[in-house]
Amino acid sequence: MSIVESIVKLLLQKLADPILQEAIFLYGVGDQVEWLEAEFKRMQCFLEDADAKQEGDRRVKGWVGDVRDVAYDAEDVIDTILFKVANLRRTGIKRYACIFNELKPRHEVGSKIERIKAKIRAISESRSTYGIENIGQGAGTSSSGLSLQEWRLTSPLSQETDFVGFEKELEMLVAQLTEGELRRCVVSVVGMGGLGKTTLTKKLYNANTVKKHFHTHAWISVSQEYSARDLLRTITKRCMVLSKEELELVEKMDVVDLRDKVSEYLKEKRYLMVLDDLWTKEAWNHLKDAFPDVNNGSRVMLTTRNKGVALFADPRSQPHELRFLTNEESWDLFCKKTFLGQDGGCPQDLEKRGREIVEKCHGLPLAIAVIGGLLSGKEEREWENIRKSISWQFVEGEVQISSILSLSYKDLPYYLKPCFLYLGNFPEDHEFKAKELIRLWAAEGFLKEKGELTLEEVGEDYLMQLVQRSMVQLIRRNSSRGIKSCRIHDLLRDLSISEAKESKFLEVQGDNGNAPPASRVRRLAIHLNDPRKLKIKQPSTPHLRSMLIYAQGSALLEEEQSKFLIGGFELLRVLYLDGVEIRELPKQIGELIHLRYLRCTKTKLKTLPSSIGNLINLQTLLVESRNRVEVPETIGKMHQLRHLQFREWGEIGGHPRLDKISNLQTLSGVNAGKWMEGCLGKLTNLRKLKIFIDTEADAELFSKAIVDLKCLHHLSVTVKDVT
Repeated sequence: MSIVESIVKLLLQKLADPILQEAIFLYGVGDQVEWLEAEFKRMQCFLEDADAKQEGDRRVKGWVGDVRDVAYDAEDVIDTILFKVANLRRTGIKRYACIFNELKPRHEVGSKIERIKAKIRAISESRSTYGIENIGQGAGTSSSGLSLQEWRLTSPLSQETDFVGFEKELEMLVAQLTEGELRRCVVSVVGMGGLGKTTLTKKLYNANTVKKHFHTHAWISVSQEYSARDLLRTITKRCMVLSKEELELVEKMDVVDLRDKVSEYLKEKRYLMVLDDLWTKEAWNHLKDAFPDVNNGSRVMLTTRNKGVALFADPRSQPHELRFLTNEESWDLFCKKTFLGQDGGCPQDLEKRGREIVEKCHGLPLAIAVIGGLLSGKEEREWENIRKSISWQFVEGEVQISSILSLSYKDLPYYLKPCFLYLGNFPEDHEFKAKELIRLWAAEGFLKEKGELTLEEVGEDYLMQLVQRSMVQLIRRNSSRGIKSCRIHDLLRDLSISEAKESKFLEVQGDNGNAPPASRVRRLAIHLNDPRKLKIKQPSTPHLRSMLIYAQGSALLEEEQSKFLIGGFELLRVLYLDGVEIRELPKQIGELIHLRYLRCTKTKLKTLPSSIGNLINLQTLLVESRNRVEVPETIGKMHQLRHLQFREWGEIGGHPRLDKISNLQTLSGVNAGKWMEGCLGKLTNLRKLKIFIDTEADAELFSKAIVDLKCLHHLSVTVKDVT
C-alpha cells in the first residue's frame, strides 16, 4: 500500500469525524462534501493496482501524484472551514450566527470544492489512459493487515539487539580495551552502513568487564552533521556531576573552554569515550584534544565507514574491519527476527525459500533483520512472492540494499506508513523518546482511539510494530519494560526522507537549505548546526501542517521572526522548537486554532500570553525555560489538553478551572498554589504528576487532593521550606 493510500484513508477518517459536521452545515456544503467522500472511497479501489504499476510506468506514477494532490486540496479546504468556524466561535455567539449572512466566505468555500470536484472528475476519466481501469473490487488491507497485527500483539517485544556472530571479535576487542598498552589508544570498528558497527560497539560498551575497568565513560553520536560545541557539552554533562549553576555555565562556554574543561577532568580518570558514526578527519580534530593521554590505559573507541578516518585518529592501532555474516550466522539472525517468540525456529516447509531469501542478503545484518521483520507471520505464498521481488547487487564494493528496505516500507499497513515517514523529521542518529514521538503522531492525526485504548496506548502499539519489523531500533526500556527510547538506522532514515519528499509529506533542510519549502509540502523540518543561520523565510505554501526546528546549541529567534513564524501558517498542527531561543511568545499564538502540539526548549520565557487559552485543540504543551514561567488562568479553556509539562516551577496564576481539562494525563514541573483547591483532585485521568511545594498550606491542599488521583502511575513531589 502506497503512502497516497494512507493519505486518502486518513482524509476519509477526517471526513467521517462528527466534529466536522457542524462546520460543514454552517457553510452549506454538506452535499458537496458527501460527494467528495464517495469519490475518494472509489479512488481507494484503484490506488492499490496503480501502486503496483507505478514503479515501471511514469504515467501511472503521475496519476497517483494527482490523487495525492487533490487529497491534499480537500484536506486544506476542510481544515480552512474548521479554522474559520473556530475563529467565529471565539468572537462570540452573535458573530458566530452571522455566518449565514456572510455570502462571500461561503461562496469561496463552495467554489474551492467545485474546483476539487472538477479535478477528481478529470482524474477518474484519465484511468483508462493510464491502463488502471480494470481491476478487482476493493483495495482492502495488505497481506500484513489485521491478522498479522493481532499476531504481533500476542508476541513478546524483541530484545534491543539480536547479537549474532562476532563472538570472537567481541572477545578480542574487550582485550584491546582493557589490556595492552598504557597509552591512550583509539580502537576503531570500520565497515559499511548496516554491518552492525553500532550494535557490536554497544555490546562492548555495556559489558560488565569493560564498565568495571574504567572510572568514567560516555557514548557520543557524531554523525555527518555535527556541532563540536554541542558534542563537548554532552560529554561534559555525561561525565561530570554538575550543579544547576555549573550547568548554566557549561551552556555558555565556547569550544575551547569546553575542550579544556573535559580534558582537565579526564586527566584524573581512566576513561572510555565512544564516538559513534564518525565521518571525517575534521570531526576527530575538533574533539581529540579533549581526550588527554596520561598513560593510564584510557581508550577512545570510534565507529566509522571510512578506514582512512580510523587510521588518521590513531596510525598505531589497526582498525577492526567488520566482516559480513556467514551463511549460518545469517540464518540464525533471520530466524530470530522472523520467528520472534516461537519455539522451533523455521518450519520445514519454509526453510528452503527462507535460505534462498537470506542468501540474497549477502550477510548484511540490517538487510537480514529488515527482511525478517517483513516476513513475520506471512504465509508460504507470500514468502515466494518476496523471494522473487528481491533483486540487488554489490556496487563499488558495497551492497545496495535499497530494494529490501523499500520492500519492507511498502509492506507496512496504511496506518504505519505515515508513522514511519515521520521519523525523517529527526536528525541523524537522534535518540527520540517514545512518548514524545507518540504525542507528535497523535497531533498529526495518525492515531485514533480504539475501544478502551487511549491515543497513547494505540501509539505504543504502532511503535512496537515498527520495532518488531526492525524498521526502528529499540534503545532503552522504561521501568515497566515498555519502549522508552528508539532511533532509526541512517539507511532507513534516508529511505523515509526520500519517500516523504517524493510524496510531499515532509521536507528536511539543513544549514544550507533554509529556502522556502517546496509548494504543497505538508511538513518542514530544519536541522541547524550553526544557530546563526536560522532565518524563517516567506513560505511558498500557506498549508504547512508541521514546523520542526532542531538547533544545535541555541539559536536566537528575533521577535519579528517569531511573529512571522506564528502568523504565517494558520493551519499548523505542530510547532516544535528545540534549541530555538525565544524570550516571548507573541500573542498571535492564539490564532493557531489547529495547533495540537507546542514545544519550546532552551528558551528564556517568563510568561505565556493569555491568548494561549484560545488553542482549544492543543494536546501537548511543553516549555523548558531558564526562568520560572507564569501560566495564565486561560489555560483552563484548553479542554483537549493531555500533557502540560514545564522544566520546573511553572507558575499557574489565578484559579483556572483545570478540572475542566478532563483529558489531562501529564502535569509536570508546576508549582503548588491556589489553583489546586477544588481542582487537582478532579483530574482523575492524571497519570504523571511532578509538583513543587513550598508552603504548609499548599502541602495540606495537596495531601487532600492526592487520594482521588486513582490513575496516577508516576509521582514526584519536591518540598521546600515547609515548616
